[in-house]
Amino acid sequence: MPFTPFHMGLGLAAKAAAGNRLGLVSFGLAQVLMDVEPGVRMLMNDGHLHGWSHTLLGALGIGALATWWSRWLTGLLVGRWNAETGHYGLRWLGVPGALSYRVLGAGAFLGTLSHVGLDSLMHADMKPLAPFSDANPLLGLVAHDSVYSAMVLCGVAGGLCWLIRQRFSGPRGE
Repeated sequence: MPFTPFHMGLGLAAKAAAGNRLGLVSFGLAQVLMDVEPGVRMLMNDGHLHGWSHTLLGALGIGALATWWSRWLTGLLVGRWNAETGHYGLRWLGVPGALSYRVLGAGAFLGTLSHVGLDSLMHADMKPLAPFSDANPLLGLVAHDSVYSAMVLCGVAGGLCWLIRQRFSGPRGE
């Protein structure tokens, strides 16, 4: 998938389902960190875009890093979000800023592991089980366009469900 936007569809759906048990900022940061390696490889005209960062082991390491960094990033973004929603009289859209590492980790690790899974469905250069195996058992199980469509639907449905949850139950999650 071309970087983060499509992957965030799953994050929005998961956030709507899990509420304050999942950090959406940590999920998003994990997506960006996962795609640093392919981005650098694109700039270098490397034909093999998905390397170590797109393995299960790489995803675990990046998930840990995203969990740690997202504590600071969540505070920064949520503070700004709450100031803006308050300024415009939309306090019901406000969210708590102090999240536990468990909540941040849930978002980060769901982000990295789902990233490997989704990309494994579509990219022939993926080796998600490396260094133990060069196999990609998920490749081609779902049509490329179907994965994109599913992520867009997840994003729209998840975003709408989150808004409804916020409106009728008040601030509960990141």
